[in-house]
Amino acid sequence: MELQLNALKSQLSPHFLFNSLNTISSLIYKDESSAEVFIRRLAKMYDFTLKSYHQKLITLQEEIDFVNAYIYLIQTRFKDKFSCIISIEDDVLETKIPPLTLQMLVENAVKHNQMAINTPLLISIKSNGFEVIVENNITKGPKNITSFNIGLKNIEARYLLIADKTVSIIKDEKFIVKLPLIR
Repeated sequence: MELQLNALKSQLSPHFLFNSLNTISSLIYKDESSAEVFIRRLAKMYDFTLKSYHQKLITLQEEIDFVNAYIYLIQTRFKDKFSCIISIEDDVLETKIPPLTLQMLVENAVKHNQMAINTPLLISIKSNGFEVIVENNITKGPKNITSFNIGLKNIEARYLLIADKTVSIIKDEKFIVKLPLIR
């Protein structure tokens, strides 16, 4: 079980770094000063990624702090084409969640949806006392994006291995992922 968990964790860091480097690549020619701030924030986030690598679980508060930093990076790139609202009840902030779970769901939403001023990507992260619900509208999919659902499969597998809990995934008018909180 420990080997399986380590194999799943090893997918996270390269996935995050690859997508972040692509963002820097597109941003550096548009706005040099924003690119510099982006790189500094990315360095702090990557430091968190490396530190959380050895942890099976972190508090929901730690994950929210991390995802807020990630949201800043996405908003730097997409401006008014992207919005993420986080509404988490205070009494669940000390519950646990596998590291980088929320970040990966936000990253997947960005990857699988085209964004435009008239069709922005809208993400909501909220809680209901026993789970965190991440949902986003579904826009036109980007061209030439093939998905193997590695991120979602990784999240599902980590929940099963760590807590013997299942993740609920719903795709209809919106894409919704329900993550059980671990107490």
